[in-house]
Amino acid sequence: MPTSKYRRLPSYQNHNQQRKYSQFEYMPVVSLKTVTTLPMVVVSEEPKTEVQVDKSNKQQFRFVFLALVITASVSLWLMQDSVAAYYQQTYHQNSILSKLKQQRWWQSGAQAGMMLNDGIDWLNQNIATANHNIITAFNKHYAYAESDWARIQQQAQLAEQQRQLALQKAARENSIKAAFTLTPTDEVFFAGDSLMQGVAPHVQKWLSEDYGIKTINLSKQSTGLSYPSFFNWPQTIAHTLDTHPHIKILVIFLGPNDPWDIPDPRNGSRFISFASAQWESMYRSRIKTIMDTARQHQVTVLWLTPPDMRRNKLNEQMAYLRELTADEVSKNHGYIIDTRAMLGSNGNGFNDTVTEADGKKIKTRSADGIHFTISGQKIIARNIFNRFNLPVQPVENDTSNVH
Repeated sequence: MPTSKYRRLPSYQNHNQQRKYSQFEYMPVVSLKTVTTLPMVVVSEEPKTEVQVDKSNKQQFRFVFLALVITASVSLWLMQDSVAAYYQQTYHQNSILSKLKQQRWWQSGAQAGMMLNDGIDWLNQNIATANHNIITAFNKHYAYAESDWARIQQQAQLAEQQRQLALQKAARENSIKAAFTLTPTDEVFFAGDSLMQGVAPHVQKWLSEDYGIKTINLSKQSTGLSYPSFFNWPQTIAHTLDTHPHIKILVIFLGPNDPWDIPDPRNGSRFISFASAQWESMYRSRIKTIMDTARQHQVTVLWLTPPDMRRNKLNEQMAYLRELTADEVSKNHGYIIDTRAMLGSNGNGFNDTVTEADGKKIKTRSADGIHFTISGQKIIARNIFNRFNLPVQPVENDTSNVH
């Protein structure tokens, strides 16, 4: 075998041998004295053909398409009620799915959907409860000190009290609204003394002319609850409610004729002193009799308490009667209107003028310090009228229904 000055590995002279190992290439190896070439195996991948790639893409497409079809079918099977409702609301006709309603396998889908929704709701509620409990426990044991936790509890209690008060207020307002709701078939009954004689006609006129609501006015001067032998208001009210079944609201205005000693019903020669315990008991019983009669007839009672008076003694007597009447009427589920503030009184002091928003003063009381001017009458009448919950649309009517 031939050699050279430098040592070499045997070379392959045979051409056929070189072709036989054509997969080998030569990589030079460098050393200090020789340069040697060694064979290195090169692994080559066979390129994928276009036919194979196309076949693979079609398989993936078929798989994805089949998965979407199955998912959509199951979703439609479970949510069929929602889909049918949406179709009806949108196109105002039944969907083609309604034809499947008779199939049991289709009905089972609706049932399964309902069970699934119920399960999801149950799961969401439990998650929300668990979150709340976790947060509360963390805040209680880790986030806040004892003083902070006590303060937070007080705030929560205060918030709950305010919420309860708001609910009670709303319920009370709704109850009042229902109690004072009037329709054209209802009637309003006015009872009282000379104070009511000046006030009631204004309210009657507004109710009759604008809303066609009938009214009854039996107010009579010099009357009260102290002397039923002169005029018996409890008996008169009971008779009127019995004979007028359409009465919805009873408005009463009494007081200035009541601060007197009254005869003892058990001893006609003896009088019971005004404001004594026995006198108060009898007066309260007469108020309660009226309230009981109204409740039996499902009639709402609106009771006006007397305003301040010019004469000091009479004013003190009216202050006593105001407190007594308001207490007894309220205990028996009636409603009170205090006429003092609307007539310009401040506290228990008499005032015969009221100042409007623009600074203009209006005289509300007559010279006797008891009765009202026409302006005063209208102010009280407007306050009564504003309590009523009237029909939205006024109706045209004549005044022949005012009694």
